Amino acid sequence: MSQRSRRVSWALLATALVSAAQPASADVTFVGSVSPPDPAPTDTLVVGAGIEQVGEVLVSNRGRLLSAGARVGYGQGTGTVEVLGYGASWINSGPLELASGPGSRGALVVRRGAQVTTDDLVVGARGYTAEGRVLVEGYDATLTSRASAHIGRSEAISALEVRQGASFFSNHVYLGDCPVCGGAATAAGAHTRWISAGDFVVGVRGTLVVRDGAELTTVDAALGSPRGDGLDPVARATVSGWGATWTNQGLLRVGAGSFAGLSVGAYGALVTDEAVIRSELGGSFVQVNAPQASWINGGDVAVLASLSSSPSLLVDRGGLVHIGGLLRTAPRVEGGSLPYLGPSVRLVRGDLIAGAIEVEEGDLDFAGGRLSTGSFAGDLVNTQGGALLVGGSHPATAVAGSYRQGPDAALRITVAGPGAAPLLDVDGDVDLDGALEVRAAAGATPFQEGDTVALLGWSGDLSGAFAAVEIALPLAPGLAWDTSALYTTGEITAVSAP
Repeated sequence: MSQRSRRVSWALLATALVSAAQPASADVTFVGSVSPPDPAPTDTLVVGAGIEQVGEVLVSNRGRLLSAGARVGYGQGTGTVEVLGYGASWINSGPLELASGPGSRGALVVRRGAQVTTDDLVVGARGYTAEGRVLVEGYDATLTSRASAHIGRSEAISALEVRQGASFFSNHVYLGDCPVCGGAATAAGAHTRWISAGDFVVGVRGTLVVRDGAELTTVDAALGSPRGDGLDPVARATVSGWGATWTNQGLLRVGAGSFAGLSVGAYGALVTDEAVIRSELGGSFVQVNAPQASWINGGDVAVLASLSSSPSLLVDRGGLVHIGGLLRTAPRVEGGSLPYLGPSVRLVRGDLIAGAIEVEEGDLDFAGGRLSTGSFAGDLVNTQGGALLVGGSHPATAVAGSYRQGPDAALRITVAGPGAAPLLDVDGDVDLDGALEVRAAAGATPFQEGDTVALLGWSGDLSGAFAAVEIALPLAPGLAWDTSALYTTGEITAVSAP
């Protein structure tokens, strides 16, 4: 018989076999191939075992099912367990395997306030074309895995979906974490929660989607296999939609021995403590490149890249990346001789804010958008239409290198009050063009005659001049700004108007 003819529609399973239904009790019903026929809490439950065998277990009406292990879809069989409604529950004190054996199919459905608890959860356990499915749907529907959850351990793509206000509580999670395993996980909808307390690995054939109001919480998550399972394919994760949030405590690792990509789409949010991106050929990346997309990182971010044919960190289309600590780039292989192909960090149309930035030469492509940092180690090149923001997110900006500004670029300085310390202090040469825009900080009072503001400082040579200077700082009546010393001392002074 062909593979196609062996497939049974899980959605029609109960209808097709209703005549064979055997009630275990008024609220736990067995349909078709289920063994043992009257399981005790110490038994291993097997649903849908054997070639072309089909079985279903339905727990409803506050029913309770107890087992000491379960196989749903075993040995080319098809099995489904549905737990439906408030008060309905299944407690499995052992491993729960969905789809174990070539051609097998296994499904778990938890809906409308029902509760399922298991130790290990294996979705797509083993075997060619073994396909497992988990759906947790509706407010208060809850799935708990107390040990490890493996989503995709067979050659087919197995999936877990948590949606519409449901919850998944997990310990260790491994998603498509082998060279031939396919695993996909989705959390979707407002009030949907997925909280994982242990390892969280999206492997080389894993796909993770958090969207439309769902919240995922992890610890020390990793995208890509640390075992080096090859550069193709790519571990993928996406966060998008109003209120969709992925919060990772500890270190987020993107890319290890394989390619990995993390995209934050429109209105999605990524919140992390620290992160490291390891990339070759631009194959591992974090992209924040959609309206209202954001990545908020409290500590440091390291981008370790070699042969960067595309950026490993991209900020574009109105995205925001806010790094509280240091953004650092360096070659992935220290002391290596791999050729340089392009920048590993690119800012195009959006905001990049960092407490400090330390980059290799040419490793930041400041193609547009707005850049704000407290310090910059390296030569800062702003020649493509970007805006360097000084004095807003950070009181001042120090550049340990040169600063070059092109005709389409801008330097925007926010001033809180008079001061002798340069707001932009460059330990090197300065080459100017484009626009200088000076604005007052919120709550600033009018400047008085003799007040001086040190806008610029430099230790090397200064060349060029701003094509346009706009100073919008409040002054006491009868005063004007004297900019005659701007290119000698970097200062402007409030003087009597001529």
